[in-house]
Amino acid sequence: MLAPGAVAGAPPPPARPVSFARDVATIFDRWCVTCHSGSDADASLSLDSLNGVMRGGDAGPVVVPGDADASLLLAKIEHRDRPSMPPRRRLPAAAIALIRAWITAGAPP
Repeated sequence: MLAPGAVAGAPPPPARPVSFARDVATIFDRWCVTCHSGSDADASLSLDSLNGVMRGGDAGPVVVPGDADASLLLAKIEHRDRPSMPPRRRLPAAAIALIRAWITAGAPP
């Protein structure tokens, strides 16, 4: 039986604590900030800083610290909510697992 929020075939969460600065920001830099950064960020959602992520965008907060399944960000990158992100591609399973682990851990800096 899978743990709550686990995805069959997905890598297990990391053994060390996940942080925004070390782990999540690098994923966002590679996959998201082209569209989601600065004052003209799509959907007013800036993912280029922890403050921007926690502020959210036009749809409100995208991260519910401690509750990955209630976080819109995770629903978008897991393609459970439309439009899915990133468009026309999928994040690697390892990247999604890191973001899930970060949110579950309370979204630490």
